[in-house]
Amino acid sequence: MKHYSKNIISIFSFSLFISLYIVSPHYASAYYIHFSDATYTNGSHTETFPLHCGDIVQLPPGGTITFLVSATSDIMNYNELCIQSLPEGAAFQCVSGPGPTVSSVFTWTPSGPFSGSVVFVATPEFQDCSLYFDWPLPVELSSFTYSINGNDVILNWQTSSEINNSVFVIERADIVSGNIQNWIQAGSVRGNGTVSTLSYYAFTDKGLKSGLYQFRLKQIDYNGNFEYYYLNNNVQIGEPVRFEVSQNYPNPFNPTTIINYNLTNADHVSLKVYNSSGTEVKTIVDEFKNAGYYSVIFDGKNLASGIYYYKLLSKNFISVKKMILLK
Repeated sequence: MKHYSKNIISIFSFSLFISLYIVSPHYASAYYIHFSDATYTNGSHTETFPLHCGDIVQLPPGGTITFLVSATSDIMNYNELCIQSLPEGAAFQCVSGPGPTVSSVFTWTPSGPFSGSVVFVATPEFQDCSLYFDWPLPVELSSFTYSINGNDVILNWQTSSEINNSVFVIERADIVSGNIQNWIQAGSVRGNGTVSTLSYYAFTDKGLKSGLYQFRLKQIDYNGNFEYYYLNNNVQIGEPVRFEVSQNYPNPFNPTTIINYNLTNADHVSLKVYNSSGTEVKTIVDEFKNAGYYSVIFDGKNLASGIYYYKLLSKNFISVKKMILLK
């Protein structure tokens, strides 16, 4: 651990702001609240550092801080030490008894970023020691937008700073009758670790069917902690404006390839594969389809290497394309 000044202790990159105030100044010279050295533990990593009222301490998220809090009086035979507004995940035992000093252990494992005060109160002198904890979010997202290209959704986001950022997981959900269905992972983009400059990210979710979608980013740090960032608007993929069958990809292929096609209106559709002699070798689709974007996988594992043709046929549309199976 590196100490930058008497009142600043730096451990990684998050802030714990501590301030001391005396409600009854008359007792200030005879009454004390003080801390033992604090211990911060995160997995196998442990740091020990001095802690006093008035210090500014920086801590990373995802670990546990522990220290002993004591109240000592030079003029009273009875003493009590308690805490106000115990934060979620913290443990502290209010103690009292005769003698000049009473002590209790403060242990806290925050479940996520937290900002707020924790006030230790010693009576009957009513001396308070106020600690202000502030863990900023590990990633400051400055924008999160989208655009549409056909049935592809292009997501763009920008961060102004990142701390310990491992990865962004892109998640997508269908919206049906106004309700969000199950979230699924659409992909991921590696984070930039710890940076204080602008970072730009992009991800394209390809080949979506017509419908309404919601997107979110799951930002995960190297300790496994995560935060969600939601796109402000739902994404609408409309119906195609023209009949189209795309070139299969990959091409050449072995043994599978993907064929995409678009329907501008509902119709009975057939998609069949023929060998170079014109003999049908496989029917991929032969059914009624609504207007929309479609994607199918053709598996040629039982076919010999060579040139094949696939034909999309509907009432008012026909298209034939060539593909190569290369084993």
